[in-house]
Amino acid sequence: MPLFAVSYRYEAAQTDDREANKPAHRGWLSAQVDAGTIRTVGPFTDGSGALLVVESDDVDAARALVADDPHCLRGMVSEITVREWKPVFGVLA
Repeated sequence: MPLFAVSYRYEAAQTDDREANKPAHRGWLSAQVDAGTIRTVGPFTDGSGALLVVESDDVDAARALVADDPHCLRGMVSEITVREWKPVFGVLA
């Protein structure tokens, strides 16, 4: 099944709101990792967003999946970019 690199962009003005929403966001992410739909995920260390590697049938399904993230549902992600990604080497290849 294809993998998709999904990047979130965050606005600094919403940092406090995202921190308050983090338990719901991380709970949702954990459930997706357990289900195998998200292969790995983590924030950018500069606080500007996050990267998720999503396993999905196609780009539309990947977008639909992340639309249910509590951060997305609450308008805390200002931009989402979804691109199919083909790992060649490493643990995800």
